[in-house]
Amino acid sequence: MSRVTDVLVSFDTATILQAYPNPSKNPDAPTQIDPRYVYMITNQDNVISGQAGGELDIKAQVGDLIRWRETSLSLGFETQAIFYRFIGNVGNELISTPTPRMAEASIPVPNTSNPAVPTCQKVANYYWSSEMLKEGRVTYHFNFQIIDRACKSNGCFSWDPFISIHN
Repeated sequence: MSRVTDVLVSFDTATILQAYPNPSKNPDAPTQIDPRYVYMITNQDNVISGQAGGELDIKAQVGDLIRWRETSLSLGFETQAIFYRFIGNVGNELISTPTPRMAEASIPVPNTSNPAVPTCQKVANYYWSSEMLKEGRVTYHFNFQIIDRACKSNGCFSWDPFISIHN
């Protein structure tokens, strides 16, 4: 039976900008970053290795879906990381090319007058989705930008996690 695996990708944007003070501004030539500034998290039963690190290896079966969501450690308050391109498995298509998907979601928010009873609001929610197509191990690259509070790009970056697909 096919399943959906959610992967939360959190970027240490402050440290990335310190470590790479002159990053590429060209989306077609992003700066490759060290994976130690990336924290990927999924359900523990999906993990082969690397939980909460930049080299998360997850298990999946043919037909499964993976949904990636990205954020910064400040959850967008100071800076935000946003994926803009996927590159991977060229010539050996083990997964479909991840594409951005938009959905409307109801999320709880704190009720400042009564914190024990949250309220809900509808928000635009998006993720990148991919289907597992063949068995094997695939390394892929996600390109992302770090965006500041003024909605200006601070640079274009890339890093390369992997997935193991088996039945």
